[in-house]
Amino acid sequence: MKHIPQIKKAIGIESVYAGISMWRYRPKEKDELGAQIDLIIDRNDSCINLCEIKFSSSAFEINKSYSKELDNKLNVFQQRTGTRKSLFLTMITTYGVKNLINYPGLIQKEVTMDVLFN
Repeated sequence: MKHIPQIKKAIGIESVYAGISMWRYRPKEKDELGAQIDLIIDRNDSCINLCEIKFSSSAFEINKSYSKELDNKLNVFQQRTGTRKSLFLTMITTYGVKNLINYPGLIQKEVTMDVLFN
């Protein structure tokens, strides 16, 4: 939360007003899926950045199962909140994401640790 101005600048929305929060849905039924969003940047321009924050000692690698988990987070958030805003998945990682080319369109923005301390 201390680095929100730097994150907004890194994704190119520093001048857009935005509410900041986190979100979690715990399933009420056994057949439902839950989800947790680490950071939500709910923008005044009808968009929401759903931020997934990962610490890793090297570039973070997205595998097939984690890709499905990210898709689930987007779907559960949209279904449970009923938002009509555009959703953008943003990865905030220590050293970047290693294999985004394997999952085109999944991640719209990527922020690395170095921009947090500028």
